[in-house]
Amino acid sequence: MRDALPRLLVSPPWERKAPSVPGLKPPTERAVVWEPGEREEWRKQLTGRALLRVSDWADGWEGAVRAFQDGQITREPAVFSLFGQGPEELVRPLLADWRPALSRTSDFSVLRAVTVRFEVDAHHVVFPNAKKHGSGWALMPYLDVDVARLMALWLRKPPERRHARAWFARHGPAAVPYLVPDALGARGVPRDKAAAALIHIASRCGDAAVVEAARQYGEQAAVAVEQLLDGGGPADRPRKVSWLNWNLLPEVRLKDGRALPPEAVENLVGALILCPGVLWDEPAESYPGLEDALDQCDRESLGAFGWAVFGAWMTAGTPFGNGWVIDQLIWLADDEVVGRLGALALNSPASMAKHLTGMLGDIGTEAALAQLDHIAQRAKPGLRRTAKERAEWATR
Repeated sequence: MRDALPRLLVSPPWERKAPSVPGLKPPTERAVVWEPGEREEWRKQLTGRALLRVSDWADGWEGAVRAFQDGQITREPAVFSLFGQGPEELVRPLLADWRPALSRTSDFSVLRAVTVRFEVDAHHVVFPNAKKHGSGWALMPYLDVDVARLMALWLRKPPERRHARAWFARHGPAAVPYLVPDALGARGVPRDKAAAALIHIASRCGDAAVVEAARQYGEQAAVAVEQLLDGGGPADRPRKVSWLNWNLLPEVRLKDGRALPPEAVENLVGALILCPGVLWDEPAESYPGLEDALDQCDRESLGAFGWAVFGAWMTAGTPFGNGWVIDQLIWLADDEVVGRLGALALNSPASMAKHLTGMLGDIGTEAALAQLDHIAQRAKPGLRRTAKERAEWATR
């Protein structure tokens, strides 16, 4: 029976020893990589932002620079204008010692301004502030190990994941060398995040491109990365689900009618738990290998199983921190469950109704689109609009 099961359900990554090549060091080089016309576009957006009256100093910009060095210019807008608008030959020597700590009320365009002007030399200004405030847009052109590690971390954090996806889509295999040492290292958390990032890149650029980019570390590292992409990671372990009584759940069957054994069902739930959180305006992303495993299972039994898990969560009082229970229906719902989701959306509080409506867009089947149309005709105005938007998004 085990030989006939999808590998994910028999030997999930969190039960395997991650491939390892210790002692690798990431590149120390930093780069700012612009897309065609991007730097010019950023520069245009910054025109007309001068907030420092140079006429206040007899020597113009030279006088302003001396005033800054003497501690006479301290207000953020004036300092930002100095570094963003002052003659580069005068302000560049000041840059290395400038360590602004932006607050939520700061003008974050300064990060764009110094990147346009000083590129990698502004890293010490841009990176810590962008990291602190989740301003991933400011880091898009940067390519270095600090940014790569941060994006690997953000890839599993819903508020910042949009930025991480955009950064990895932008840099693709060029980001791989910065991630390989962590992905093949011994430290658990950095390893798992970097491994997940490599898998994410491979899902868009192909395994071969990622393996080839890793080859600069030698053939052993390339083989280890290939193993990792073939199911050796990420090794995040799914948390325990104490409120779920496995004995009360319906069977999940393969397409030939055979029921999955209990350990395979637990591995299925583990993969569902580890699916990334769903973002509103991007396609839902499953755990690596999950969709292939589900393709070998009977769709009706998957729908019944997923709905039973959802029902058990509701019966347990919706324990906090289990958002995966709702989102797993994106992967498991059949047409019957889709109909139940549509009915539930029409009779749920606003936030839940919106989330369920969003899920129907992620499911995207004919049955799901029919439910969105039904919601668009029957719901309150706000949810009607949401349903129409999700239907348009799903059919783009």
